[in-house]
Amino acid sequence: MKKLKPSLSLFQITFLGVGTMVGAGIYVLVGKVAGLSQGLSLWAFVAAAIIVSFSAYSHGFLAKHIPSSAGAAEYVNRVFHSPHLTLTVGLFVLLTGVVSSAALVNGFYGYLSEFILLPQWLVITGLIYTLFIMATQTVNTSVNFAVAITFLELLGLIVVIIFSKSGDFEIELQNPSWSINNIQLIMSGAFIAFYAYIGFEDMVNLAEEVEKPERNMLPAVMLALILTTILYYWVAWVALHALPINQLAQSDAPFAIMLAHIPLMSKAIIIIGLIAIMNGALVQILMGSRMLFGLSRDGRLPSLLNKLSPKHIPINATIFVVLLVWIFALALPLVTLARLTSAIILLVFTLVNVSAVVIALQKKQYTTAVIAMIGAMLSILFVIGGIAGQH
Repeated sequence: MKKLKPSLSLFQITFLGVGTMVGAGIYVLVGKVAGLSQGLSLWAFVAAAIIVSFSAYSHGFLAKHIPSSAGAAEYVNRVFHSPHLTLTVGLFVLLTGVVSSAALVNGFYGYLSEFILLPQWLVITGLIYTLFIMATQTVNTSVNFAVAITFLELLGLIVVIIFSKSGDFEIELQNPSWSINNIQLIMSGAFIAFYAYIGFEDMVNLAEEVEKPERNMLPAVMLALILTTILYYWVAWVALHALPINQLAQSDAPFAIMLAHIPLMSKAIIIIGLIAIMNGALVQILMGSRMLFGLSRDGRLPSLLNKLSPKHIPINATIFVVLLVWIFALALPLVTLARLTSAIILLVFTLVNVSAVVIALQKKQYTTAVIAMIGAMLSILFVIGGIAGQH
């Protein structure tokens, strides 16, 4: 059986996860969440974080015991023993990565438009080609690049937090009245805010390439989620105090507007936003190609997709994923892509949590089984709440 080479450390995989989540959402979607949840936007991020935490633990637990590039598909296979369900989950995860990358590419165009107006198809095509070149390097090269960008992303968020000009906006940030309408507003925004946490599940698809996954994967997933949640809460609070909600909601590059009183920093944050978005898209492509490789290696997809390049990366699978991202990025707008990603991944999370319940019970780890069961129920309720919040 073809195997991928383990070479990634706890530090690398943790900050890869942080970078994916940060690049995947906060630079692009903080304004979109404000447009849906209004003054309750901060609570939308909190709700999304709570819901995600249970599923994150399940993913880390399973990656610890079953380090496989097929990730969620392999977990479901170990429990349900259904080739069709396994393939469906794998393709759902692949689709999530593709749609997520496409959403980020759209977000990249929004930030770039603050600098220069170019045809959208040209920007998207150029970016996709650049991501392809990055994704076909050795995994250590790709991940080290992504980790370096992660620290640049974090620096950008710190700049936003410190230098954003505070306004006097009457918004409902504390002790909201828990009416049905407010809960629907929170859930509507949380359904999009949830997208900003997508990324921890990509970490498990690289578990085969992590040193000592049985020791490193669970701490890496949880550390990545905790660090990201702290940042999101802080940044969302600053954003809601820096701009009127309508202005925040309508902007494709809200951080640039928040720093508009310092032109040099405003331009710098646009550049950091562009790089952050590239980073998020790159990791999604790495994840998608590993998922295809794992499914192909196990005989569930054509063997053409498990061909390894001289640099020991799944080259044909990478080409296929990049082409799909290009098509989706040209075809669908940002919010549609984010909603589609959230809906698909929540269905996958439900199955992964159920798998974690079964495997935890087999190993007599009852606390983990309870956490995973809560994760499954929250994923289902979140889908229902998110749908209700759209009406």
